[in-house]
Amino acid sequence: MKLQMSVAGEAVCVIEVWEDKVPNLAKELCAKLPMTSILQHGKLIGDMVFFTMPIVAPWENKFKTEEVGRMRREKYGVCTGSVCFYSPRQQFCVVYGDDTAEEPLPISYIGEVIEGSLQLRVTGLETWFDQGRTVELAVIE
Repeated sequence: MKLQMSVAGEAVCVIEVWEDKVPNLAKELCAKLPMTSILQHGKLIGDMVFFTMPIVAPWENKFKTEEVGRMRREKYGVCTGSVCFYSPRQQFCVVYGDDTAEEPLPISYIGEVIEGSLQLRVTGLETWFDQGRTVELAVIE
């Protein structure tokens, strides 16, 4: 499933959610998108933006946060572009750079950014200084 992430009305990136690895969450996203929320920056956990969504979903494709970064570095050389869902706080998380926290918290590794990495990086850096812009996530064909 492909999702368009837009910030303040401007398209930022396209995300692929792995329906085969996170079928329950994918079903919830399909049922509730499009959705608008408030974009925040992960100030203490590196180059990541996130937003809260009213979706309750069990862990799927569960890893520790530090494992996701390590896997992406092994496969791509950087962890940029990883997309995760943190169920306890209902947060949709998108990594825009390679500075990520080495923390042993569980996370559902749900997909990756497949288009718009450069614009996502710009958006991430802007969000560091200007949190609170609207973010929309919508299913695209």
